[in-house]
Amino acid sequence: MFTPRYIISDLIARRLMDVQRSSAVVDLLPLPASILDLLKKESMEKTVILSTKIEGNTLDEATKRKVLYKDSNDDEEQEVYNLMKALEYLDEAERRQLPVTEELIKKLHAIIRIAHGRRPRISEYREEQNQVGSRNASGFYLPPEWSDVSSLMEDLVAWVNSPETYTIPIPIKAGIFMWQFLTIHPYLDGNGRTARMLTTYLLRRGGYGLKGLFVLENFYDRNLAEYYRRLQLGLHHNYYFGRNEAELTPWLEFFVDGLAEVFQEAATIVSEKSNQMMKVEPELIRKLDAQQRMIFAQLTFKQDSITTSELREVLRLSDRSVREKVSRWREEGFIEPRDQEAMRVRSIKLTEEYERLAKEIRKSPEMFPHFIK
Repeated sequence: MFTPRYIISDLIARRLMDVQRSSAVVDLLPLPASILDLLKKESMEKTVILSTKIEGNTLDEATKRKVLYKDSNDDEEQEVYNLMKALEYLDEAERRQLPVTEELIKKLHAIIRIAHGRRPRISEYREEQNQVGSRNASGFYLPPEWSDVSSLMEDLVAWVNSPETYTIPIPIKAGIFMWQFLTIHPYLDGNGRTARMLTTYLLRRGGYGLKGLFVLENFYDRNLAEYYRRLQLGLHHNYYFGRNEAELTPWLEFFVDGLAEVFQEAATIVSEKSNQMMKVEPELIRKLDAQQRMIFAQLTFKQDSITTSELREVLRLSDRSVREKVSRWREEGFIEPRDQEAMRVRSIKLTEEYERLAKEIRKSPEMFPHFIK
């Protein structure tokens, strides 16, 4: 049974809050779907380019971009193409809300592995011993015997889907999964690419997808030596000499620090794009904060009024916070009670000034694509 050992250190706690703040920025700031799609496409391509670079692919970036969507007989070009296909597979898996299972892992690896011609639907775990690096060299590692791989992977997948792990912060859970997958090293090759993709998938499935805009490989590429050092954790090169019961806090500090860094980078890009877009908006809209903009869009395109209970769900706030916002927004002339005679505000609508603007937007929605959900 897999039971990871770690603590939530002060560094991890701080960086988890940074991750949360960046997530809120990306979730709340308005951007047209066309811009989001473009940014996501750029993130996917960057993921492939950097992930193959980390694994030693010698093609330059320009060449990689040419073969991202083209099958090839060249191994390095095929590696790039396969990785893009794997990302597309995980996009579909996320759309279908598929959990991480051994079948999903094997299907993903079958797409990633370099092969020409007809390829198997799934990729079975290795049936021979392998090693990472060269013996007597820094970073050398001897993974578990192949006969233990199946049970170790079964335990890992059981752990990641166990109800007992539901209270573990998703970034911590994803970081543990990545470390253990790479430690087991279930395949002769393609372990790093598969592990990083599955880790990003776990983050996305757990609500930390950041609209597909973050590239975790950016951090590893900038800190490659430290990436491999933290994976080693200063442990014996043989899996059976302590690695099976390692204390993972140092690795998780590195992982969460990197996650916070790339999330902050994505939030900065979204903020800049949003600011550029907002410069051409009507003055009334520019006055609104991110939460007001969300409610304005809701009341412009989806419903005429919104209850305080619905506000609580949409904004993910407590009753008290919702009451405070409704009070402040009324003072600012943004919203007003639907029932002007009621003693207690239970439902609100746009003020006359904002409702006039909403009517104009409904007539020409193409001018305001970021309000269309």
